[in-house]
Amino acid sequence: MARNKDDNLEDPNAAKRPKPGENAVVEDSKLNFIQLASEAVDSSSGKPKRDKKTRAPDQNSVETTRKEKSTESRSFRVPDSVHERFIQIGNNFFFPGGTEAFSREQNRLTTRSENAIVIQSMVAIARAESEKGIVKVGGTDFFKKEAWFAASLVGLEVQGYTPTEFERERLVRAMASRRGEKAPDKKPEAKDERNSAANTNELITGRLVDHGPAPYKHNPKETMSYFVRVETERGDRDIWGVDLERAFRHSLSTPGIGDEVGIRAIGKEGVTVLAAKRDSSGREIGREELDTHRNQWSVERKEFLDQRRDMATVFRDPSISASDGIKRHSGLEGSYRKLEMGQTHAEEQYSSKLHRAQFVDHLREYLAKSIEYGQPLEPAQPRAREERTQEPREPDRDYHPTR
Repeated sequence: MARNKDDNLEDPNAAKRPKPGENAVVEDSKLNFIQLASEAVDSSSGKPKRDKKTRAPDQNSVETTRKEKSTESRSFRVPDSVHERFIQIGNNFFFPGGTEAFSREQNRLTTRSENAIVIQSMVAIARAESEKGIVKVGGTDFFKKEAWFAASLVGLEVQGYTPTEFERERLVRAMASRRGEKAPDKKPEAKDERNSAANTNELITGRLVDHGPAPYKHNPKETMSYFVRVETERGDRDIWGVDLERAFRHSLSTPGIGDEVGIRAIGKEGVTVLAAKRDSSGREIGREELDTHRNQWSVERKEFLDQRRDMATVFRDPSISASDGIKRHSGLEGSYRKLEMGQTHAEEQYSSKLHRAQFVDHLREYLAKSIEYGQPLEPAQPRAREERTQEPREPDRDYHPTR
């Protein structure tokens, strides 16, 4: 039989393929993963721990162990909390909308997402299955950091990531806050604050954990956005918004990781965006223009906002004169000048005393809110009379200067 001319060519990928019977996993640098350790490891030597009292197993026990491992590989333990959040099809887990969340590959869980809920669910499975209480994490720096935190919080030993001092302190605070909870084995979920904070002008306060550009909800299939994660008394909160990047860049107090911060939606602007168009099964079939709004944000250190709140309280009080208010807070000089100009304008425009008072009250509250929300203060400008150039007076006829 004639041989094909390509029969003698080596397959360049042959060496990468697992041999028949091998339990190999092909590495993918784009995958984030949590891997279950097959045996306990001595942290000092890095070698597997051995139980001196354990005798060599006989042939029957080896066969039993193989059968147990084979059974576990076909049907692994999935906590109810994971089933409540995702739809499981075989070894793959999907969001209710059809997007793949994560999957099981032999002794490890993999995902392309950095979603907090995905990470918590992977950790929940790892905790249920890990006999030694040891897991290894890999992937992006963000994933490893969040996986380390979630796994450490439920008592797992984590390899593959070295936390910073701040992250260790954050873990200790989280553990301490959970002691008084009724369900200490359940980590509070990171909340999505894409729009809710903007609707209420709520000031979100907490310790700044992380921030940066990322796909919305850390889902690689979503559009790019910007997130801020803060640690609060009730757990971590995620705030999403494209304008948050500008808010950090223009912040007057330049907050950093570990600082107590205050985050507030201060307004909205209308925008037109390209949104995914999906069919009845949830599959993306194109893009369409969508008129929506974009939240405008403010991010400042909490101590800075506390000072601004005191300034606003003084400015709101009509019983405090402008001179006294400026003595207490010199930065209010420009705001008082603006209010004085408004009073002059009201006297020129409105004949009714009531209408003049209402105009001034509205202006006072508008300026006070801007002060409280951490907006740039009004510049101190000279009074209107001081700006005018003095007109030359007519010479006094009775005045005769001496020469």
